[in-house]
Amino acid sequence: MADIGVNEEMVSLRRHVSLAIDRYVDICGNVSRPDMYYKQFTFGSQSEGSTSIGMMSDTDVLVCFGFRVARVHLSDCQESTSDNFLVINEPTSLPQCCSLQVVGRVADNIYLPMRVYATTRIPKNLICDEKGRLLYNSTFDLNMYLRESNFMRICCGQQHGPAITTGSVDPLFAIPCQVSSYKFHGQQYGLAIPTGYFDTVNAIQCPTLPDKCRAFFTRARPGHWPKNGTLSKAEQCEVYMVNPGLQGHTFGYDNECRSSFIKLQYQTKFVESQFRISTNMTERLLMFDLNIVQMKAFVITKMIRKEILVDAPLSTFHMKTALLFTIEQFPEDVWRNDNLVQCVIYCLKTLKRFLKRCYCPYYTISSVNLFEGKLTKNEINNVKRNVTKMIEDISRCLLGLCTDDVGWRLSASSVGLQVDSTLSTPYTGKLIRCKIITEKLQKMKLCYQYTHRCLRTPNDLKMAALAIKSASATDQEYMHELKFMYQSMCSYLASWLASDCIGNCREVTPDVICMYESTLRSKDISKPLKYASMLVCTRQLDRACTLLDRIENMITAHLITVLELFEQNIDAEPKSDEKSNKCTWTEVLMEYATFGPIFFLKSEINCVPGHLIYEKCIAITTDELQYLDTKTRSGYINEVFESDVKVFFYYLQYLASNNIDKKRLALENLRSHCDGKLHCGNTWHVHLSTSLNMLGHVYELENNLRDAWAVYRISFAIQPRNNTANAHLFRLFGHVAYS
Repeated sequence: MADIGVNEEMVSLRRHVSLAIDRYVDICGNVSRPDMYYKQFTFGSQSEGSTSIGMMSDTDVLVCFGFRVARVHLSDCQESTSDNFLVINEPTSLPQCCSLQVVGRVADNIYLPMRVYATTRIPKNLICDEKGRLLYNSTFDLNMYLRESNFMRICCGQQHGPAITTGSVDPLFAIPCQVSSYKFHGQQYGLAIPTGYFDTVNAIQCPTLPDKCRAFFTRARPGHWPKNGTLSKAEQCEVYMVNPGLQGHTFGYDNECRSSFIKLQYQTKFVESQFRISTNMTERLLMFDLNIVQMKAFVITKMIRKEILVDAPLSTFHMKTALLFTIEQFPEDVWRNDNLVQCVIYCLKTLKRFLKRCYCPYYTISSVNLFEGKLTKNEINNVKRNVTKMIEDISRCLLGLCTDDVGWRLSASSVGLQVDSTLSTPYTGKLIRCKIITEKLQKMKLCYQYTHRCLRTPNDLKMAALAIKSASATDQEYMHELKFMYQSMCSYLASWLASDCIGNCREVTPDVICMYESTLRSKDISKPLKYASMLVCTRQLDRACTLLDRIENMITAHLITVLELFEQNIDAEPKSDEKSNKCTWTEVLMEYATFGPIFFLKSEINCVPGHLIYEKCIAITTDELQYLDTKTRSGYINEVFESDVKVFFYYLQYLASNNIDKKRLALENLRSHCDGKLHCGNTWHVHLSTSLNMLGHVYELENNLRDAWAVYRISFAIQPRNNTANAHLFRLFGHVAYS
């Protein structure tokens, strides 16, 4: 399990980055609209660390607005400036659900639950129940989120339960998975770098625990877990009120009768009056309290559910519930690495006990059966039989697991392939480490782009940057990450303002130049490269050459891009890997972050050399135009160019220099880079076609149209869809035909 990244350091890394992203969004996401203050929380496997590369887990995000608060007691509304709702629990409420009655302020510190009278006009976000109470509509926020997302072109998703779930691409910019690979005993294995699925839930926070959630602290338990300190913290956790999911009519088709049917479960109005109580914060606190063996057991049971129990409507939450009850039941000395398989059996036996009783209790909320509405009687019996078979023959079960080649790894280990195999060499550990860090940096990049998309004006971005700078001075845990984001925001803001100046035929102002200059202290080469690109676009070539000479000193022989770490085996690693035991995750993460790719957003378009504009999204054929239209609705067109930093440096060096020797050296470096990728068969490389297009342009400037044509053809063969090489080929053909 350690080989696939389920170890203490990788679990810690996943948690660290998820919480850092939440912190960043909380700071700059509320700058432009302080009246719409909101918080973002990342829950589930990504924030817990209970996942692996092969599982390709989604990211569960919960968003709640601070101006709306649910109150358990009416007295809690005193001196409140927020919109208040009173939590109502009734015997007729759905399991794990309640209603939220609107609370009105009739005088100073006097609040009363609102009712509907004959002349009352009911807004769309409220409903009136049969008792005349004015209740908040649980589907209103969800539907509004869907409408606004489509209007702003931020994401395209569908409702799944209480969440808005994206498809196979990222909800923010629809960037497809990048694919890497590595060799093991002469065979090629793929490593997907997924942007992942996102489940976004809108919620209303409730600072006080409802009575249903307090039974967790008083029920009988052995006492060794959860620890008293954890329980004390859990009592301070808030809960969230979310949409109850698809609880209405269900449709189906009977194959035997060859007829459709509809199952009338609940009335729509009744479902809209219900809010599901979610204890995400308490559950995350409990998961953070697990040791690494318990985490490994959980990951294995999730793999079993995904591969062996795939036909059963069991969810990951069912497996998590079984794990928590198992940890509570068995003492701590049972959870050892040499006893991991037995621990998995214990978890399966707990699940079997739930299936036998047809009752799966919620760990933190009383009187809730997690099987209700999820599994039928026949499905429960089928799952129980399968779980029984797995318990009786656990070895066969584990050896059959394909995710991350767990079964194959176990087989190799059982026949003694430990010392000389890739499984035990540092390469696998570093590869997995690099993969996870790359995945997390990609999420940081998407988060960074998304927040900039929400900050509509340069003034908003300035305010957000100042807020990040202020927070970095006081936040000790995420100080370096926030400083890195602040430098990134300054670089982007400088390019944004400079692009606006260039687009309006004005000189780039001194304050923008000062902003560019402030980014030169960053270790991230992409930031000074953006400055150099602006200088090239404004024909300030002498200043560009001076800056590029400075950047050249930063591009040492040890500098490698993130994707190159997959290609150059053991030797390709940042310096922090040599002393990783002495480095914090912040230091390691920031060192990896300094050699990521360079990208330009649409607002920076005039700071990109004209030959490269819309490098990633040009369309010519009808099929491409239709494909591009889909991407545009998803916001993909917001990013106009992305490149490997070293290749872009060579390209700028050629454009800026008047020295023939320097031009020849830049051309040779650019050609050598592309040849190296092509000769080693890495045509999957995400930036290769872009690199070839830059090389083709350099050949054109050298008046070598034959080689330019050949390079563009190779680029088009690698990426035939939405590739500017297509346009360059047409342009060269026209030049030859009509000249």
